[in-house]
Amino acid sequence: MLDSYRIRTRLKEINKRVRILNEKFKPLSEEKLTKDEILNTSAERNLQIAVQACIDIANHIVAAFALDRAFRETAEVFDSLAQEKIIPDDFANTMIKITAYRNVLVHGYLDVNRRITYENIQKHLSDLTKFAQYIEKFLEKKSKKP
Repeated sequence: MLDSYRIRTRLKEINKRVRILNEKFKPLSEEKLTKDEILNTSAERNLQIAVQACIDIANHIVAAFALDRAFRETAEVFDSLAQEKIIPDDFANTMIKITAYRNVLVHGYLDVNRRITYENIQKHLSDLTKFAQYIEKFLEKKSKKP
């Protein structure tokens, strides 16, 4: 069963983290962010939480509707959302790439390239916002169906 409260809680978290990243970290120069340990780890953590919330939402939708779960990797959950037309096909690929970055943060934390963190903040925060918007539209459609 779809738990819209659970999804909306995570959507709020995505929006909160994106807002923090936009306000506190996006204005920083690459040098400032990559050289300052505290700033960098804080930025990484905010990105990690935002991406994890996207993954949690996708996993919940897949489980709630018993969609295809034959995944080799966590990120493939976004392919299931695309097959169900919840997100566009090309956007599923975007989310898979974003999840790969999150995997490095979580599992390859000794090898995180700080420049990639900076680039993600500069260029890809809108992708997280876009994901949240697609999910909002999905929830609206589901609430209108009998």
